[in-house]
Amino acid sequence: MLGIVFMVIGVIALAYGALTVLGIINTDTQRDSEMDKKMLSEKNRYFIGRYWAGFQGVIAGVGFIALGVALYFLK
Repeated sequence: MLGIVFMVIGVIALAYGALTVLGIINTDTQRDSEMDKKMLSEKNRYFIGRYWAGFQGVIAGVGFIALGVALYFLK
């Protein structure tokens, strides 16, 4: 049962990360804090919000799916 829960969470994280990387889910740089706006250019904030966060979601999704598969078959 726990393996299936991890697989579902993994699929959700993988889908959300992929949609972010592909640009279907937009990253709004206007909502960044004032400190971020002073320290980073808009190009860097866009990259961090879209690609860095998106790929982290994809990596987490793959990890959750792998963990769920391992727990499902090793019980």
